[in-house]
Amino acid sequence: MWMRLLCVAAAHEPIGYVAVAGKGLDEAALARLTGCPEAELAGLLGELERNRVFSRDRHGRIYSRRMIADARKARLARRNGLKGGNPSLSNDSAKSPRDKGADNGRVKPRGRAGDKPQSPDSQNPESREKALAFSGRAGAPKERPGWHRPKTHLDAANSIIEEINDSSRIAAGGQGPGGDVLMLPAVGAR
Repeated sequence: MWMRLLCVAAAHEPIGYVAVAGKGLDEAALARLTGCPEAELAGLLGELERNRVFSRDRHGRIYSRRMIADARKARLARRNGLKGGNPSLSNDSAKSPRDKGADNGRVKPRGRAGDKPQSPDSQNPESREKALAFSGRAGAPKERPGWHRPKTHLDAANSIIEEINDSSRIAAGGQGPGGDVLMLPAVGAR
């Protein structure tokens, strides 16, 4: 029921008040608007009021404290926006609402003198060895002059794929041989 009352408060002026055209609603009108039987309405309103879910003004109108505060902040932000938008320039005694990440008067430092990018060489040797063990280059043999890596089934498959790609590229009027499409293993060799 409170959600339906909030909908009424949001849809009518003044915002936040369960009122139509500024006039509070009696229990019969509240029952019709919320779809709640009049017999249950008094008990439900009493429970909501006891738990301080809503408040009443001096005219007896029900209002949402949160909705009133939000409407006040929105009006103030709209008024500040007409002045150029910087809330710190407003002379209002109320604290101006600020957008997330807005200028709050503090200057953010561009960087600290001690901050430097991390280099992989600065890691300790143990973590460097672990990183190399899991990198793709770890299992690859070191290039030595006069040494050639033995051919594998992947090399054969890659050369076949390269020939197919070259012939289809030439047939399509492309550049010619020399494609770099390679077959990657789905599972590493054991």
